[in-house]
Amino acid sequence: MNKMLFLVLIAFQMNAQDTIVFPKVDLYTRNIVEVSYGTPLGALADKYESSINTAYYMRTKIARRQFIDFGAELSGIVKGKSVSYKWNNENITLSGSKSSFLLGFRYTWFLYQSPNENFHIESNSGIGWKYLHYSKPEGEDFDQKDIKPTLHTIAFSQGVKIMFYGFGVHCNYNYAPYGLFNSKAERNFGASSLNIGLSGSWNF
Repeated sequence: MNKMLFLVLIAFQMNAQDTIVFPKVDLYTRNIVEVSYGTPLGALADKYESSINTAYYMRTKIARRQFIDFGAELSGIVKGKSVSYKWNNENITLSGSKSSFLLGFRYTWFLYQSPNENFHIESNSGIGWKYLHYSKPEGEDFDQKDIKPTLHTIAFSQGVKIMFYGFGVHCNYNYAPYGLFNSKAERNFGASSLNIGLSGSWNF
């Protein structure tokens, strides 16, 4: 009797192994790092020559081939140029900016993905808050004055990225109207820029 029960249990276990189907684990990459070269366009080209940008995003899946990326971008401004700034009803000159910062999120949609999922083309539509840093002028005339020049605004971006085995290239158009929330900045300060760079993604 015991031998019969033992044989029945073995047969049941072997049959279960043949019939149970384990769901496929979705291993989409959740951590994204981007490095890019930025070129200002239009009036913004009068404010600096270029920028070197580093970004980090965390990705969350919301639907099939659709994601939300949340993250930040830090930029080093190359050859920032002096700008006019209003303070206490007078115009002062600020030295060129040296850095900018962006905090935001973007909607990502895979336009195409290969059957083995090693290659894909994605669209990135972003919105966030961007800050262009300026320091107060140096000199005795300004040492005792509480001047905190700030230029911040809402920012929009639209880009495309081509990825192969977790690495690829991307191109983004950015629009950040700096004069929208700050009347102290120059009129027609500029808003548009273009970023081209490299991207990598991985999971912890």
